[in-house]
Amino acid sequence: MKSRRDFIKTTAVAGAAITILPSHVVFSKSAESKIKLGFIGVGLRGQSHLELALKRDDVEVVSICDIQQRMIDMSLGIVAQEGKPKPQVILDGPNGYKKLLDNKDIDAVIIATPWEWHKVMSIDAMNAKKYVGCEVITGMTVDECWELVRTSEKTGMPLMMLENVCYRRDAMAVLNMVRQNVFGELIHCKAATSTTYAK
Repeated sequence: MKSRRDFIKTTAVAGAAITILPSHVVFSKSAESKIKLGFIGVGLRGQSHLELALKRDDVEVVSICDIQQRMIDMSLGIVAQEGKPKPQVILDGPNGYKKLLDNKDIDAVIIATPWEWHKVMSIDAMNAKKYVGCEVITGMTVDECWELVRTSEKTGMPLMMLENVCYRRDAMAVLNMVRQNVFGELIHCKAATSTTYAK
């Protein structure tokens, strides 16, 4: 029997997939059809995403990319432990991710690199016709965020910033209460605490 933690981990990647991928990919009529993922950045955060993806029968990890051999080796160990096929490995320096984006078999990418790379990698991925899930933060300025929006609109490829706290059960419950006007008019809300003020 799965623990609550295992259930949450397993369903989290499904939630991300449903958000960034179109319904015909996520809810394919063919049992043989799988979402083909590429991972750009498989450090500790990227490995967490990788572990979630490997637990799904409807996901195939096609390629992993990083600039550190140690992180690649650790990730390949995770893949082997799950009994899944070895993915393509790209270890070609800071711009090696572009080789991953050239892979036509990949439907979507998960970006978990240092934040200063997020915007450019997300834009390059959308231009390569990949669905994008990117770790926080995707854009450092308002202009950068608009650049991401314009690229998504131009290419038709969605981008999801992988901020998961807002989808936690307690956060969603509070959102539901706000929408039902349980608190009245909110005039101040302090993030990361339970302090909420209503008029």
